[in-house]
Amino acid sequence: MKRTTQILGIALVGVAALLLPLNASANCGSDISFGSYYSAVTGTVNGPALRSNFWTMGLGNPTIGAGVDNGPVNESDNWLVSYNGALVVLSGWAQKSYDGCPDAAGQPLPPAQRMVMSFSDIDGTGNMTYAVTCTSRDTQAGTQFDFTRPGQAPLALVPAQKANITNTARVGNEATITVGVPNFSAGFYSNGSVGCELATVIPQFDVYKQQTARNVSPAATNDAGGVWVLAQTCSTSGAPACVVTTTCGTTNCDNYLAVVPHYNSNFTTGDAASAAPARVSASSTRVAAGPILAVTPKPKAIPNPRVEAPRTQGNQ
Repeated sequence: MKRTTQILGIALVGVAALLLPLNASANCGSDISFGSYYSAVTGTVNGPALRSNFWTMGLGNPTIGAGVDNGPVNESDNWLVSYNGALVVLSGWAQKSYDGCPDAAGQPLPPAQRMVMSFSDIDGTGNMTYAVTCTSRDTQAGTQFDFTRPGQAPLALVPAQKANITNTARVGNEATITVGVPNFSAGFYSNGSVGCELATVIPQFDVYKQQTARNVSPAATNDAGGVWVLAQTCSTSGAPACVVTTTCGTTNCDNYLAVVPHYNSNFTTGDAASAAPARVSASSTRVAAGPILAVTPKPKAIPNPRVEAPRTQGNQ
């Protein structure tokens, strides 16, 4: 149950306490700060398209009211705030009605605790961008989960890779499509601690399929669901191979694929607080399937004109 608005102080290393009006969480009696004045997030304007989540490693849950995560609270002016003209991560577990608490029973004890935060947005060309960061907990620091990068480099959202189709094979009227593991390293940030490795934070990826009529381009949308149907959830280890099969049947059709990082604790590029769906990458190249893969043009006979030998004067 939420308490009335009150003033709480945030003690940060090297910075005077910042007083903010905050809602206390019933789940975390003592504040555990995260972020910092130097954990800037770039590649977003913190607008309606931004989607974000945070959770403790292995104990988050996208279901509101379960797990140890941001729960029903979204990012704007809550943990992503404006400071000195930049957007920075800055909050604490007791300051909002977040789900759970890192100090709750069953949590791994510090310093084994890890916290993950993810972002996704849309860039100027309509492509999905993403960033995900992981850090360990230091109970002796003013900011216990500090997302500051070396040299105070920003947490920059980057464009997501398209689905990498490594092989296709025809099986009856259908095509089996092998999808390579996406490289999510460009948008991944970590403080280098054990348990914050890329493969641990992003153990899987989701493959969505959009199937259209022959020679019909895919719908220009990045939201999963609707025309984008979940086709597979695959391991980022690459084993077993990630294979998607078309469902054209007796109709000629085209298929396009898109990929989504599937984070630890089942979070994706969606927004759990608002139930906004996962956001997918730009679509892949076309894969045709159905009874006829392509219309083969009929051969056209081109007659050779008769060429007569030139007449000599004596033959005239």
